[in-house]
Amino acid sequence: MDWAWLRFIVNVLTNEAVMEPLIAVILGYGVNVYAKNRRFKIIMDVTADLVDYIEENYKEWGIKGSEKMDKFLDLFIKEYKKQMGRKPKDIEMETARIRAEAIVQRARRAESIKKR
Repeated sequence: MDWAWLRFIVNVLTNEAVMEPLIAVILGYGVNVYAKNRRFKIIMDVTADLVDYIEENYKEWGIKGSEKMDKFLDLFIKEYKKQMGRKPKDIEMETARIRAEAIVQRARRAESIKKR
C-alpha cells in the first residue's frame, strides 16, 4: 500500500509554519469555550443565590410583585460586575431574568403540590 499521501499530510501538519497557527487557533477556541462556560456558571449561580436571598427578605424590605424583579436585576448587576469585572450584557441580563422567573415558578408549583 502506498502511504505517500499520509506522509505528505503528516509533514504538512507538523510543519512549523502550520503548527504554530494551528496551536494558536486551538488555544483560542479553548479559552473562548472556558470563558463562556465560566460566564454561564456565574450567571446561574448568582441568579439562584439572589432569588433565594430576595425570597427570604422581600417582606422585610416591603416589596412585592415586579419590585422583586427590579431588586433582583439591581443586585444581579452588582454581583456580576464584582465577579466578572464588567457589567452584564443585555443577553446575560435576559438569561438571568428568565432563569430567576423559572426558579420562582418551580418553587410556587412545588409549594402548591405540597398544599394539596
